Amino acid sequence: MNQKHKKAVRIASVVIFFAVMIILTAVCWPVVKLIQSDDGRMVLKDFVSDNIFLGVLMFLALQILQIVVALIPGAVVQVLGGVLFGGFWGTLLCVLGTFLGEAIVFYVVRRFGKPFVEAVIDSKNIKRLSFLQDTKKCELAVFILFLIPVMPKDALTYIAPLTRIKPSAFFLLSMLARSPWLVVSNVFGSSLESGNLLIMVIMVAIVAVGGVVGILYKDRIINAFRNARKTRNG
Repeated sequence: MNQKHKKAVRIASVVIFFAVMIILTAVCWPVVKLIQSDDGRMVLKDFVSDNIFLGVLMFLALQILQIVVALIPGAVVQVLGGVLFGGFWGTLLCVLGTFLGEAIVFYVVRRFGKPFVEAVIDSKNIKRLSFLQDTKKCELAVFILFLIPVMPKDALTYIAPLTRIKPSAFFLLSMLARSPWLVVSNVFGSSLESGNLLIMVIMVAIVAVGGVVGILYKDRIINAFRNARKTRNG
């Protein structure tokens, strides 16, 4: 296969990828609209109760789409998991959907490289996380950035595969870091459905504390990794 043919195949593959994502977004958008209201969530809950298999597939598609396209607020989908499936099963489905979404992004980026990422992610975020390229502590950075709320996780999911991090390390560290917040969101959704006010307050408090920590220390943490890279290169 000559170079010109390879380039044409790569372009066609990227176009197909975006086309599939646009179609999936269009298909899932009515569900996104429903989850924004109490009546809509009840409609979805009734649908899942009557069509559990289709409900599971629908929710997995929504969670995968949230990771790949990043247009849908992650917390909303995760809380919905708790509402529809309960704390345990909702968390399990969120973990599975998140892993599948990350796997799609990781291997697509590994296949098409930085030009593909530049077409998806804002250049400011790419520059901001550029320290991941050379740092020997890439794995630690991935874990910490995924663990702390309000970090640019969507950008990180696309940028990390550009580094030399192993797929197994990326999936393990990112999922370990994401899991506590997936649990919190799903337990909140389950408590919201059952009317357990105490658990809801506790979950909100945990998220609030994590959010405050993230807001206060986000830039310091990113700058610390960036400065560590400059020190080694200097």
